[in-house]
Amino acid sequence: MKASVRITLLGAFAAALIVLSPCSTPSAQAGPVAAEMNLNSSTVQVVHNTPANTDVLNLNLNVESSGDTGACGDANDLLETGVHVAVSRFSCFGYFITCIGLTGCPVFDFDAEVDYVEHDIGSTSYGTSFAPNAAGFVASKIVALTTPPLTCGTWSINLQATGQNLSLITGPKVALILTDEDDEGSLGSACFDVNAQVGNGIVKPHRGVHRARH
Repeated sequence: MKASVRITLLGAFAAALIVLSPCSTPSAQAGPVAAEMNLNSSTVQVVHNTPANTDVLNLNLNVESSGDTGACGDANDLLETGVHVAVSRFSCFGYFITCIGLTGCPVFDFDAEVDYVEHDIGSTSYGTSFAPNAAGFVASKIVALTTPPLTCGTWSINLQATGQNLSLITGPKVALILTDEDDEGSLGSACFDVNAQVGNGIVKPHRGVHRARH
């Protein structure tokens, strides 16, 4: 997949306006093409660390795909073809306005293309991914769940990104953008306004050198 989510967002301003709770169901905002992905639940955690560029992003997502007008293919299978994940400090609506008002969209606070190596154990299928990103790495695991009727699949996605610069994310509201391979370069990216847990990492106390007593 090509990292073209920023281009797809330009056409999304015309869409209708759209928690951090496993039971929450955020609304989606997408371009003129109806978003194929639904976010059933999300947990987003941003950990600020010192020094700079050592922040950590943790995501726990339950994602469902409806495919193109109900038609399913490999491009709609996140385990088979991966998923593009981005996080912005702007809301979906605010980000779209920013893109419209500038010659180019500002960069995402986090942006990664995640491709998985598939593993099959009996009837269970899952994928793993580990790749460099920014000053750190992105590690992710995806598990294929039971496919509901009239959908192309449901997946549980866990992702941790280290070595990030997330210093501009200071409030709970963030935009989560998801794109499958079928919609790269089109207007079908799905954007979700979600709440994030934002806080500082634990600073370990400095321990001096203890001299042995004789």
